[in-house]
Amino acid sequence: MPRDSRSDTYRELFEHSPDAILVIEGDRFVDCNPAAVKMLRFATKEALLERYRGQTEDGGLRAHPGEFSPPRQPDGRDSFEKANEMIEIAFEKGSHRFEWDHIRADGEVFPVEVQLTSVPSGEKLILHVVWREISERRRIEVELRRSQRLEAVGRLAGGVAHDFNNLLVVILSHAEFLQEEIESGAPDIHHVEEIRLATERATALTRQLLAFSRGQPIQPRPIDLASLVKRLGELLRRLIGEHIELVLELSEAPLTVEADPSQLEQLVVNLGANARDAMPHGGRITITVSTRKVTRRAPFARLAPAEYVTLRVSDTGKGMSPEQLDRAFDPFYTTKPLGEGTGLGLATVHAIAEQNGGRAVIESAPATGTTVQVLLPRSWAKPVDPRAAPRARPAVGGGETVLLVEDGEEIRQLFATALLGQGYRVLSARDGEDALRVVQEYGKAIDLLITDVVMPRLSGPELVKRLGVIRPGLQVIYMSGYSHEGPLMGVSGEQVVLLHKPFSPRELLSEARRVLDEG
Repeated sequence: MPRDSRSDTYRELFEHSPDAILVIEGDRFVDCNPAAVKMLRFATKEALLERYRGQTEDGGLRAHPGEFSPPRQPDGRDSFEKANEMIEIAFEKGSHRFEWDHIRADGEVFPVEVQLTSVPSGEKLILHVVWREISERRRIEVELRRSQRLEAVGRLAGGVAHDFNNLLVVILSHAEFLQEEIESGAPDIHHVEEIRLATERATALTRQLLAFSRGQPIQPRPIDLASLVKRLGELLRRLIGEHIELVLELSEAPLTVEADPSQLEQLVVNLGANARDAMPHGGRITITVSTRKVTRRAPFARLAPAEYVTLRVSDTGKGMSPEQLDRAFDPFYTTKPLGEGTGLGLATVHAIAEQNGGRAVIESAPATGTTVQVLLPRSWAKPVDPRAAPRARPAVGGGETVLLVEDGEEIRQLFATALLGQGYRVLSARDGEDALRVVQEYGKAIDLLITDVVMPRLSGPELVKRLGVIRPGLQVIYMSGYSHEGPLMGVSGEQVVLLHKPFSPRELLSEARRVLDEG
């Protein structure tokens, strides 16, 4: 290929490269391509060159890369000093790749990946500089680190919540037993009621922990989000107080999502409470439910392109600083005084949105208020009434034999006492392996298996598989404080009956009766 032809080809590549390219000879800025002009946001190439003209003694163009950077780099070092070090490495090794911060003509600082290549030209060295903007990559890296941090804390929170739920089962059970023994209207009955109320508040807190850790057992159903928010209107008004105006902008047509109704209620209430706390002296909260078509563009780039139902909660409060906004979804992060907040409100909102295939984003600035948007995939199924409850059934047993398997000794004893008190025959086992031994020794028919999901040695689902061979048709109730997504995968295809801890002996007896009656 003739030399001129090669030169023309290179010039074409130079001019049309999507990466910014600059050529530096000695201390002179020799050339740049249109991508560099666009990246630095100059109107024309001449305007960019004019910015650096007359910087050398002989009227040439100053070419030090530090000219295109803020005074200091993210590591705190002087930009000129660090640039000199990078150039020396490029001259020594022939090329050098690193990340750098540059500054545009309008003052915006942005990150780039820099490739410096030194090319001999006679007695001089020409520096070929290629910049590739990495703002999106940095954003994804930050999001990934945040997700990893949330996942790690979530595993810890889920484990703590599971253990705490077992303690709540014990407290709730004893409170229920006491309530049955103390006559209604007796002077001490209010102490029992206070115990129950405290247990309910603790249960709400563990639900937030489990929702955040994605360990909350869920039962997705088609729910009209607009109707759910409307139904919660009175509750929200009591929650936020009379000094704050609540405005609901809701669609008349059903806007359906597939989600657990208790999770949706938790999400709406958390957002309402968070907005209230941002306006201690009053203001306005606006809740909007609408639809939005999403394409793969920020801030919803991770969502599949589709139509989504959007829950938008805006307040006229004090807003957040950039530092607070960056940590808004972090677990246990709160700007409230010690003892006045758990820091789980927005973290739980974020977790519920992600768990249901959606996304939560937040916008805020000091003195301008805050807006949180939650996007959930739209469903076209007919919505169901989330308030629909199963018919109550008598809890009294008819002499049936129940195998109770629970590794928590206190819980096992409490539930065994409750079942025995209602006329059931009870076989107890501390885990799956122990349950198999009990069944072999008993040798007779067993009507119902009540088993914890996660246990040492042999899990609940594995126990059901093993017992299915020797006791086909055995009715099963699972108990768990974890999500069914992992531990219950082994029983997919069956109609799983799962009691979510914490629950009371009365709830267990009612569910046992229902399962036995329905066969």
